[in-house]
Amino acid sequence: MINVYLSMGIISGDDKRTLEEYIDSSNFKQRKSYDEYYVVNKTLDLNLDLRLLMILAESFDIEVHSDQVSIIDR
Repeated sequence: MINVYLSMGIISGDDKRTLEEYIDSSNFKQRKSYDEYYVVNKTLDLNLDLRLLMILAESFDIEVHSDQVSIIDR
């Protein structure tokens, strides 16, 4: 398990759908009736390995710290 910090404000529906592959959709809340979302829980414990982080790095900036991994919206 990795402590993941989602460092993002409002994200697009495409970014949300990318993250939903690895993060439960209940962690996102829709902004009004737009295809925009914000993250409800910013800190999560997830089972991610290096391969999955590399896949996420195609859409997001990834920062690896000594105690957590930050996923940052571009």
